Amino acid sequence: MLLDRENTLLIAIDIQERLSPHISNINEILPRIKKLLRVWRIFKLNILITEQEKLGETLGEIRDILWSNDIPVIRKTYFSCARDSKFLHELKRINPSQIVLIGIEAHICVLQTALDLIEEGYEVHIVLDAIGSRNENDKKVAIDKMTIAGAIPTTTEIIIYELLKSSRDEHFKEILKIVKEN
Repeated sequence: MLLDRENTLLIAIDIQERLSPHISNINEILPRIKKLLRVWRIFKLNILITEQEKLGETLGEIRDILWSNDIPVIRKTYFSCARDSKFLHELKRINPSQIVLIGIEAHICVLQTALDLIEEGYEVHIVLDAIGSRNENDKKVAIDKMTIAGAIPTTTEIIIYELLKSSRDEHFKEILKIVKEN
C-alpha cells in the first residue's frame, strides 16, 4: 500500500484554463498539485496529463513545471481517462501497478477514472487535497464513492514522504524545500 517509485504513475486530470477558475478552493488545490508535479519531476517518475476537449489547455503554471516531449498530453472526450484509447496505450506502455490521481473535477473525471482503474485491478490513490469540484458536496460524495470502491485516500504530504522513504535520500533537502513552501 505504500507507494513504490518504480511502479507508480501520476495522472493529472483536466487542470485546464476554462474549468479551473470555477473550482471551489482552487487557490489551495493548485499549490499542492504543483508540489506533487515538481516532486515527480525530481524523481523522474511517470506522469500523464489529460485535457477534456473544449476546456482549453492545461493551466500555464502547470505547463511551466511539466512541459516537455516526454510527458504525454491526452486530449479526451470521455470523462473517464480509462475509456480513451490513447490513454490506455500510454497506461500499457508505462505498466504501473499503483496510480495516483490529482485534478478536477473530483465528482466527474477523477471519480469515473478511479472507478474504471480500480475495476481493472490497479491500486488507486486519491490525493484528497489535490482534487476539486465546483461544489464541495459533490467532492465529498465522490471521495466517499471512490473510497467505498477501494481507492486509497491520501494527501499531498503523505504521498511525498512515501516516495521519499528516507532522510538519507539524495533528493531529501530539495524535496524538503518544496514541502515547506506555502
